[in-house]
Amino acid sequence: MDYYSVLGVSQNASDQEIKRAYRKLAMQHHPDRGGNPQKFQDISNAYDILSDPQKRQIFDMGGDPNNNQGFNHNNFDFNFTDHMDGFFHDFGFGFNGRHQRNKTFNIVAPITLEEVFYGKDLNAEISDPEGNSRVVNVHIPKGIQDGQHIRFENMGDHTFKDLKPGDLIVNVHVKPHPLFARQGNDLITEKKINVFDAILGTSIVVNTLDNKQLNINIPAGVQPGTVLSCKGEGLPDIRHKVRGNLLIKIKIDIPKNLTQEQKDVLQNARNLF
Repeated sequence: MDYYSVLGVSQNASDQEIKRAYRKLAMQHHPDRGGNPQKFQDISNAYDILSDPQKRQIFDMGGDPNNNQGFNHNNFDFNFTDHMDGFFHDFGFGFNGRHQRNKTFNIVAPITLEEVFYGKDLNAEISDPEGNSRVVNVHIPKGIQDGQHIRFENMGDHTFKDLKPGDLIVNVHVKPHPLFARQGNDLITEKKINVFDAILGTSIVVNTLDNKQLNINIPAGVQPGTVLSCKGEGLPDIRHKVRGNLLIKIKIDIPKNLTQEQKDVLQNARNLF
């Protein structure tokens, strides 16, 4: 199928030209207005391909864009994605042709680990198929996991005023943190001590994600890879009031480039054992 011919535009048509052509034909052939369902489906499919830069490029190169489903968000920036799960679903009809709703929009919300801890209110700009933009405010609850999504009812597309508004789905991406790794609701960090402190024991200060300072006692004879746990100093649980733990993995720094005098001292110490 030549998607450009279906919409009546040239192969060099701009995004705005494609949107205008789609809008005009969709209104003309919408089944709810007495239009032909098959014609409307062809228009919908053509717009789905040509409005997506990746799918359009594949089609222009002679490939099958329908084998490249899903959506990409460069650098996890906010992007509008109108995905078509099927003709009737996307344009407000059930499989029996019954009136339903407008499209659901998807955006990606990149947040920091600190924002997972406290929760976040953010403003997102979304655009409808005609290119009209608006800003919506959404709340990301504390404790949310990377890859989870939140559905906000009636905050999506409302191009067709006689249909119920679509929903907005916010897909959460948690950025990597320089000091903490996440394991469920637990946080993992590494602390390096020198070999003498490992032998004799010591105390260290550990900063938490919420900027508290914890004094941690390291027992004498601690082994590399030992994990110490600080209860309740991790991330909040999204459903409960409890918090995970802070796990401190001990790494031992072995000195290098010792002087001969230092080596002699260590040799004498070793002879005591």
